[in-house]
Amino acid sequence: MDEKWINQLLSIELFKDIEKEELKSVLSCLKSSIKNYKKRDIITIEKDKLTGIGVVLEGEVSVSKETLDGDRVMMSRVKRGDLFGEIDAFSKDGWLSTVEAYTDCTILFLHPDKIVGVCNKACEGHKNLIQNMLQIVAKKALSLNEKVEILSLKSIRKKISTYLIQQYSINNSLIFDIPLKRNELAEYILVSRPSLSRELINMKEEGIIDFHRSSFRIIDLKSLRECLG
Repeated sequence: MDEKWINQLLSIELFKDIEKEELKSVLSCLKSSIKNYKKRDIITIEKDKLTGIGVVLEGEVSVSKETLDGDRVMMSRVKRGDLFGEIDAFSKDGWLSTVEAYTDCTILFLHPDKIVGVCNKACEGHKNLIQNMLQIVAKKALSLNEKVEILSLKSIRKKISTYLIQQYSINNSLIFDIPLKRNELAEYILVSRPSLSRELINMKEEGIIDFHRSSFRIIDLKSLRECLG
C-alpha cells in the first residue's frame, strides 16, 4: 500500500494506538484493498452480500435506505477518515444500506471476518483494532438512535428543531454549518423539500432561527426547545 495512505490511516480512529509497522501487518492480515469511484457511482446496494468494511480515504459517500413505501431516506454522509459498513459486518445480513459516491472518492475495504472474527495471529495491533471498532460501533448506535428519534416525530417543526438542537450540541455553538444540503436534509428527516423550506422560513420569520444555505444561527434557543413540547 502507498506510504501516503499508511500515514493517513495512522490518524483515524479505527487505527488508534497502532504503530506504523503494526498497521502494515494488520492491513495485510485484513486482506485490504483500495478502489476508486466517480461521483454518483453506486458502491454498495442494500441487501447485497457484504464485501468489506469501507474506510473513506478521499472524498465523501452518502448512505441511504429505502422505506417500504419506496422512499429514499438519507442516513448519513461519510467523509474522509470515516467508516461505513461496520454495523453491517456484525449483522451478517449483507449490506444494510446503499452507499453512493457523493464525490469522486477512494475507498479502503477491509475483510469483515478478520475484524469481527478470530485472528490466529492475535497480534497487539489487531487487538487494538477490535477495541477501536467496538467504540466506533457504539458511537454509530447512538447516532442511529438520534435518527430514529427524529423520524418518530410527526410534526415537521419538531423534526427540524430536534435536528438543529442535536447540531447545536455537537458544535457547542449557536452558529454552525450542517453537513447536509437542503434536499439532503429533507431526505434525512423524511419530509418534502417544499414543506421543509416553508417551515424553515416560518421559524426564521418568528425570530427563532436564521439561516443561509447550510449555515444556521439559533437566535432563540428557549423557543427552539419549546418547539419540541
